[in-house]
Amino acid sequence: MEPLLSICCTTFNHEKYVRETIEGFLIQQTSFPIEIIIHDDASTDGTAAIIKEYADKDHRIVTILQDENQFSQKIKPWRNYVFPKAKGKYIALCEGDDYWTDPLKLQKQVDFLEANSDFALCFHNSKKYFQETGTFEINLASSDIASVTTSVDLADYNFIATPTVVMRNNFKLEPWFDFMPVGDWPLFFIQVQDKKIMKLNDYMCVYRIHDKGVWSSANEQQRLEMDINTIKPILDNVALPKATKAALRKKHKEKLSALKKLSKKPGFSFKHLFSKS
Repeated sequence: MEPLLSICCTTFNHEKYVRETIEGFLIQQTSFPIEIIIHDDASTDGTAAIIKEYADKDHRIVTILQDENQFSQKIKPWRNYVFPKAKGKYIALCEGDDYWTDPLKLQKQVDFLEANSDFALCFHNSKKYFQETGTFEINLASSDIASVTTSVDLADYNFIATPTVVMRNNFKLEPWFDFMPVGDWPLFFIQVQDKKIMKLNDYMCVYRIHDKGVWSSANEQQRLEMDINTIKPILDNVALPKATKAALRKKHKEKLSALKKLSKKPGFSFKHLFSKS
């Protein structure tokens, strides 16, 4: 029987965390079949061995184990390896350092999307875990957001934590996506477009914050540059409502202005700005 949902997981040097991630997949209780696609981008630790261990025990786990790191060559795993392999009507996202805590997470989200065709994506509240201090806190970026939103709201900032997402598998990522500084925010615009977004109030996963994260390890200048280099290709390539494009143009202008102010500080460099897209 074909899976109704494909769990899509990407890993890189997640040896310390990936067992907890996979266990979060395996505790899921669903009335429908699932597959678990795990892509490891040539980890240099024991991540791949742990993935193989689980795959040998559970036929639902599909492994994509790279011998050479793809991300460093601007080859994004989602576009080139993971999503093309996904057979499900729905896709659930989780990276190899985050984990799910509610065994009914997937059932709740799929039930909602099955009953509401005007919604493209369903996410939920989450908690953040700070690896360095061993402390948890509520992810306020999403908890303060209304239950129903659109791409217009998403233009303000990315309030959707990646491991909280279940979305319809009805999109295709184009080559320009490989050059994005971040993947999740543009992905959500591509997938949602003019549809609605649903937030469930349940806290069903943990988003891990550590010094190896692309966003969490970036400084103020790097974050502004990533935002600028993400927004422009979205405006150029994604079919979005006029209101969303207007909101994104405003956000782009704000980020450029903030970067200009920052440029007046000592030690500033434009080295990383305006990457290929």
